[in-house]
Amino acid sequence: MLKHNKIVLLLSGLGVVGNAYAIDPPQNLTQETSSFYEDDAEFNQTAAGSEEGWGWQLKTSASANIQCDTNTDCGGGGPIDPPPDVAPSVPKSIAVLRIKGSNSVEVKWQGGSAGQGSNFHYELRQQYKNEIPQDSETQTQTAPSSNVSVGNNLSSIQTPGADKIVKYAVRACNSVGCSAYKTSQYYSINANYDNGGAVTKPLESVRTNSQLASKGSYSTSSTNQTEQETALAALSKGYDALKGEVYGNSCWDLSGAAQLDSVQYINDQKYSFSQVDTYESLATTLDVKRSGGGSISFGGFSIGGSGSSSLYSETSKVTESSVIVSSFIDKQNRYQAKQALTLGMSTPYVNYLVNNQPKEFRKFCGDKFIDTVTTGRKILFTIRVVSEKSSYSEIKSKTLELKASLESYSADGNFTSSEASSLGEEFEGYTFDIIGTQTGGSDSGNLLRLNSITEYMTVLTSFANSNDEDLVNIESTERDYPIPSALAGTSHFDVFSDYTEYRDILQTWGRLDSQLERRCWMLDLNGIDPDAVGQIEEAMGLSFYEGNVSQRDLCDSAKDMVDRFVNYCSNQGEWNKCFLPNSSNCIDSINNGLCMQRPELISFKGFRLEQVRLDLSKGGCLFRCYESKSVQQCFTNTDIIPDFSRNAVITSSYSPSPVSGLVVTVDRSWNVSSASNSITEENGNYCLNARAKVFGKGGFGAGGRYESNNQMFGFQTQTLGYSL
Repeated sequence: MLKHNKIVLLLSGLGVVGNAYAIDPPQNLTQETSSFYEDDAEFNQTAAGSEEGWGWQLKTSASANIQCDTNTDCGGGGPIDPPPDVAPSVPKSIAVLRIKGSNSVEVKWQGGSAGQGSNFHYELRQQYKNEIPQDSETQTQTAPSSNVSVGNNLSSIQTPGADKIVKYAVRACNSVGCSAYKTSQYYSINANYDNGGAVTKPLESVRTNSQLASKGSYSTSSTNQTEQETALAALSKGYDALKGEVYGNSCWDLSGAAQLDSVQYINDQKYSFSQVDTYESLATTLDVKRSGGGSISFGGFSIGGSGSSSLYSETSKVTESSVIVSSFIDKQNRYQAKQALTLGMSTPYVNYLVNNQPKEFRKFCGDKFIDTVTTGRKILFTIRVVSEKSSYSEIKSKTLELKASLESYSADGNFTSSEASSLGEEFEGYTFDIIGTQTGGSDSGNLLRLNSITEYMTVLTSFANSNDEDLVNIESTERDYPIPSALAGTSHFDVFSDYTEYRDILQTWGRLDSQLERRCWMLDLNGIDPDAVGQIEEAMGLSFYEGNVSQRDLCDSAKDMVDRFVNYCSNQGEWNKCFLPNSSNCIDSINNGLCMQRPELISFKGFRLEQVRLDLSKGGCLFRCYESKSVQQCFTNTDIIPDFSRNAVITSSYSPSPVSGLVVTVDRSWNVSSASNSITEENGNYCLNARAKVFGKGGFGAGGRYESNNQMFGFQTQTLGYSL
């Protein structure tokens, strides 16, 4: 009897009707399409030897490669015609990802249907701004002009060149024909900005040569520099208050050791941990010395090239889940410059001020001068706790717990293996997005990317205990230049360039950038799988603005604009283009509209969550028996869409297939026949559906159980203004 039932189950799985047998099997068996867990091996063995004897069979016609049903007379009914060849569909999306410090970009796209035909491939074309070809007869715009790539890949590296404005278009082709083009927005590529002749760089990279200083070393050879020489390379130099960078030029009569007033021995080593919830607080905690504050990096670019700025640019989703900023700072000596009157401003620079040439003075001397420099080394990390099954509020709470544990464990100046093990147990089921940067030490430079809290504790402890004492300038303070005696009694900004106007505008662009990040991170192909981005974008729908422009297109053009205007306001030669984002004078020249025209069409995404529990059981019975149950939970209105980037199944037993937008935690399961989850749209609302089927073994054997928590994460899209 049991063997008979297995055969019926197999036939059912192969799509064969139950009346192939004289005795109809029980109804509940004919509906079953999954094998039993405990019968997998025997079932698969039976299936392997029976495929040719049951049901549907494939025959090949002598005249043509035609597939026939065994129950159909191919000669009488005629061959089944193959489906006609068709051209591919339009690619679903295209994105242009710029590469920092490079004239190249990575173009990515999401494919559609390949159609029916041979020689399937993609064609990628490139178009520079103001070089749009036109059809000679209709005078209408055609596709971008230059064919730059042909192949089967879903991405391509292109090098349009520096200071170019470019867009891309991709289409899919096969032997039948080609789809229409999917076209990107325009992007500015590694634009050149006029800083009025000023040359600046981050504090930690200011040295007399390429070598790091050695603590306690007083060598004056050409290949090594002392710690003091490292400090003097920055001390009293000009300071750009907008970029937070140091000028290579000094505007004083005194130089070298003559400018040094005193050296304070500090020798202070300290761990620090802070939890931040905004990009403004992240910038402050990382000591990103940019008066503009804000992210200025959503487009993937930061003004300064320091380690702190890079770390700031790479840290994402701060406002959703909060971030821990962790640091170990080893301070050695603080070098103090002499008073300004003693340093003595050089005559050419005094003349610029006396002759009312403040921009010329700023070009060489900056807004302030470096008053103190502290040498040392430091390592910084941002730590983001990640959990597929937790809400943002739960993650924030867990992040606070992690911060408290790290503070406690570091109190004695070290982390132990037992402490690392304890944290591993406490945060079981969580993952970590950890990014670090080191300043000083022989391994300075590249960003560190870690995904284990144990690995992070090891790296941090190793750095703190290292004998590697290569030092750089890690901190500075700045002071205003004195007003020349010939202009005594004149207010400061009547003599010097008033950078504060541009600082305040930069702060506004920073706030806009931070809010764009919250509205757009789930559409960013830098961090989210393209398929998930496509699903989210499709669920949100299109905004018909100057054509078929999606939310992701709007995000891409908005962040490109932010990057441009940040640079306008940061570079002295571009100040005539620096406007507040909501000013009527602020024009997005690439997209030919007011600066806020496109950002205002980007919806705000508020976090939402719906969850439902599925609890199903079946006791033992004389013959194998089944119990099914399904549950449903829907978002409350049509403005809420699923977060398709979540698709986890968390289980140690029965594992249903992952579904984009759902997180399923299976708590208990045994004797499970099948379990499935799905997201459907009903009356415009997205709904979570969960179904399971369990069985009790025959002969009053053990019953079945399936218990799971099913979560549908999502965003509520709302029309919400910006706080500028």
